[in-house]
Amino acid sequence: MKLKIFAFALLVCALHTYGQDYFPKNDGVKAKNNNYTAFTNAKIFVTPSQIIEKGTLLIQNGKVVQVGNNVALPKNVVVIDLSGKSIYPSFIDVFSDFGVEQADRPARSGRSAEYEPSREGFYWNDHVMPENDAISKFKYDDKKAKEIRDIGFGVVNSHIQDGIVRGTGVLVALNGEGNDADRILADRSAEYLSFDRSIEKNQSYPSSLMGSMALLRQMYYDADWYAKGNVSTKDRSLEALNANKNMVQIFAAGNKGNVLRADGIGDQFNIQYAILGGGDEFESVADIKATNAQLILPLNFPEPYDVSNPYQVDYVTTEDMRYWNQA
Repeated sequence: MKLKIFAFALLVCALHTYGQDYFPKNDGVKAKNNNYTAFTNAKIFVTPSQIIEKGTLLIQNGKVVQVGNNVALPKNVVVIDLSGKSIYPSFIDVFSDFGVEQADRPARSGRSAEYEPSREGFYWNDHVMPENDAISKFKYDDKKAKEIRDIGFGVVNSHIQDGIVRGTGVLVALNGEGNDADRILADRSAEYLSFDRSIEKNQSYPSSLMGSMALLRQMYYDADWYAKGNVSTKDRSLEALNANKNMVQIFAAGNKGNVLRADGIGDQFNIQYAILGGGDEFESVADIKATNAQLILPLNFPEPYDVSNPYQVDYVTTEDMRYWNQA
């Protein structure tokens, strides 16, 4: 299982979960708030062995300023009393399928249609599904939640991992003590995209990476045309795409080349994606750095090669060894 780390979260584990925005928003110009927030009288787990009873956690702009028993509070501070509750540090997995019903590959017979859609009132290409909301297919899984908590994750951003435009995710606290009213921090947290076709849909276009890129560009042009009132027919997909445009856009690229391709499409339409890579981005550091994109990268490292057998060593290339060394 690959786990992608995007940020740290402070999860308040109790019957209630207190949460702020976990993702930046592109809602236009707004006043900047530099106020502090202090969580007081909590049991704070700084590390597994360092525990502060009746402690105070002071944060500003989403970052920890100070933690302890004798924290001096500034004047511009909002105080939240967490008596009887605990604070744990955790990771956030922003690319998860936790609790969300995933697409199935149906049985197929015969040749699939290239352009003919299977749905009416939606976009002409079935692999574009911005109207999908993960919250509508979400069911909390206690057993799976415990497995994820045990490896250090307290919040997950789940979505339907299927299609070129996949719809919105749901941000969930892995709080085994509460219910969905406590756990769901954002029912529409981000919009997800990829270059991969839906396994559930039968439409054969696009059939290549180049086709996926062309479809995304056409989709954005169509959405702009639709938003300007130039189309008389209703298109629920384009309406959803336009409604989601100010949300964080997370693009599943998967490798260094696709990171640059996705960012290029985003630049063309003034969209800055947060991009899921594949772990080989170090091979194109300069180019990827120039994108200014936020990257979501795996923590999986390649296993070392077995070079104890001199005959098998001949099958390990210098390129393979360099990749292992740099990764």
